[in-house]
Amino acid sequence: MTDASGNVIHVDGRDRRPWALISKTKLLDAAVAEIAERGYDHARLVDIAARADLTVGSLYNWYKNKAELFNAALEHAISLQQQANLQFISERSTESPTGLANSNWLLLIASLMPRQQQDAGSTDAQKMLIEALNAAWRDEESQRAIQPHIAALVAQYEDVIQTAMNDGGIDKLLDAKLLARLFLAFPIGLSLLSLSGLPDINPAKFILFVQRLDEVLKPR
Repeated sequence: MTDASGNVIHVDGRDRRPWALISKTKLLDAAVAEIAERGYDHARLVDIAARADLTVGSLYNWYKNKAELFNAALEHAISLQQQANLQFISERSTESPTGLANSNWLLLIASLMPRQQQDAGSTDAQKMLIEALNAAWRDEESQRAIQPHIAALVAQYEDVIQTAMNDGGIDKLLDAKLLARLFLAFPIGLSLLSLSGLPDINPAKFILFVQRLDEVLKPR
C-alpha cells in the first residue's frame, strides 16, 4: 500500500520504503541458502547477513531473533517451491511419460514434492522442509510456528486427492487425509535417504511402480 507520493509501502505493521523490500527478499534468500547448507543450529546471523550484503543490525529491522527469521525463511522457501510447482504443472503436457494421461492427479502429486524430477540435486526447499520437521520435533515453540506450514502442505496433497476421488480416479472408500500424509511422507523419507548420502534412484524406475499404484487406488 503506498501513500500519496507513492514512496511508502506498509509492510509488517510498519511504513517502509520500496527499496527496503528488496533487502528483505535478499535476506530471506540468504537465510534459506545458509540454513539449507549448514542447518538451523549452525546457521549464524552474521553469515546470513554477509550472504545478503547487509549488516547484522539491519536484520533486526525485519526480525527480532533467529527463530523468527527461520520461520519466515521457511515460509519463503515453501512459497518459492509452490511457484515452481505451478510453473511445472503449466508446462507439463497432459500426456505423461508414465502413460497415465487419465490420472492427472498423480502428476499433480509429483509436482507438489519438494524436489522434482528435473532437479539435479537436493533443493533448498527440500532441505528447509527437513529442517522444519526436525525443529518441530525438538522444540515446542518451533512446533507451534512451523505446524501451520506443514498443515498447509498436507492440505495441498489432500485437495488433489479429494478432487481425484470426486472425479473417479481414487476409490472413495479410502481416507483422503491418510493418503495425503502417506504421499507427503514418501518424498520426505526419500529425501532423508538422499541427504544421508545414498545415491538417487533413476526416476525411470518409478514408472512401473506409479502405474501399479494408480491401478490399486482406482475404484473397484
